Amino acid sequence: MSLHSFNNDLSYSVLELYSEMDRQTAEFQSATGLCCAPGCGQCCDFTAPEAALIELLPAAQELFSRGEAQQWLKRLASIRETERCILYQPDPLILGNGRCQLYLWRPSVCRLFAFGAMKNRNGEPELVTCGRQKKETPFAIMAAQEIISRGISVPNFDHFFLQIVSLEPVFGRQRLPINQALQLALERYGLTVQLLETNGLGVQNQSKGRS
Repeated sequence: MSLHSFNNDLSYSVLELYSEMDRQTAEFQSATGLCCAPGCGQCCDFTAPEAALIELLPAAQELFSRGEAQQWLKRLASIRETERCILYQPDPLILGNGRCQLYLWRPSVCRLFAFGAMKNRNGEPELVTCGRQKKETPFAIMAAQEIISRGISVPNFDHFFLQIVSLEPVFGRQRLPINQALQLALERYGLTVQLLETNGLGVQNQSKGRS
């Protein structure tokens, strides 16, 4: 299998996994009534999440298909790896609000945060919540945790982490600051682009159907 085919197949598998995360998250939100405040971007504004390289392959593929990969690589080279996610665009008027510039291709931590659970020290699922939720909707969080303890299905960080690792153990296991993971994903996908150009093919045409 060529590097191009491997990267595209891997990217497609990651997107399928994201679709399952979104399905489970939507069901959990419907069952509990938990939701993010409209326009809120605090989880992106004040933290630098980590992700595996392969989680950003779909984003890299999308940026190459748009012809924007090089400009993003230049921006990434100009900042520290641990800075706020480069994909996050703060609202210029409302502090704490903002949006992701590649929302459909965001990694698992962004999809599951505030609506997923991890095992606590007792081995029981515990909801991972954000500061704003804890402040504004504490009773809703307590109610959600209560029904989780009674056995309601909740998206599980550990489960999906293992699924990601199973797709590609080398690049799926290591968690990196999201900016570093995006840079490495763009560089890896760039090897595919070079091979396509060498063979006279266009990345836009080759990536269609996998995004």
